Amino acid sequence: MCGMQPGTGWALAGMLAGGRGSGTGAGPAPYGRTADMGLYSERIFPWLLDKALGHPRIEARRKALVSQASGEVLEIGFGSGATLPFYDPAKVTKLTVVEPSEGMNRRAAARLAASPVRVESVPGAGERLPFADASFDTVVTCLTLCSVSDPDAVMAEIRRVLRPGGKFLFLEHVRSEDAGRARWQVRLNPLQKVIGVGCNLDRDSAATVRKAGFSLPPLAQEVEPAFGAMAPLTPLIAGAAER
Repeated sequence: MCGMQPGTGWALAGMLAGGRGSGTGAGPAPYGRTADMGLYSERIFPWLLDKALGHPRIEARRKALVSQASGEVLEIGFGSGATLPFYDPAKVTKLTVVEPSEGMNRRAAARLAASPVRVESVPGAGERLPFADASFDTVVTCLTLCSVSDPDAVMAEIRRVLRPGGKFLFLEHVRSEDAGRARWQVRLNPLQKVIGVGCNLDRDSAATVRKAGFSLPPLAQEVEPAFGAMAPLTPLIAGAAER
């Protein structure tokens, strides 16, 4: 979804809690997979996430994020293609997307076929991008760093494939700055990782971006009402970091 690797599993948790979530992602998490789990992660979960993608407030956030993209662009955790309508074909010369989930790729196919932006879908994962150094002007993650298996490796790859002066654009849900809410995020995280196919509630993604060598100003956390009952446990940050 925007992207997972597998995107935003907390969207489903939000739905179950009575709210509407949003997000997509880039692939199943590395838990021990049974046939039932494979059916859920590759068939049911992508469908549920797609049903949770349409809230106007979330679409506005996606548009604000990807409308900044320009040149040759890479999106990691493309999911079912929820960001695709918001790329500006006048600014983006080519969009490359990476999404390891077969279920998400199936759901993205129609959007890819109708895209006004030239798009190439490449199998792979953010931890091991199959691209040369300095290949892209912009890299995008949208609700993706919550569920990648190795966030530090993903950020190292993002820095590697960005050209000097290139932009890393991100929208992520993160560990709350409120100590009480953060404790609940930690308590609920084991269940969330199952329901959300690897999604973590308690990652400090801003710290991960800075650790990779990107400079970021302080980022305000925002509680998104569109996430319903899960909103206090899924604060959002958005930013643009230069290589």
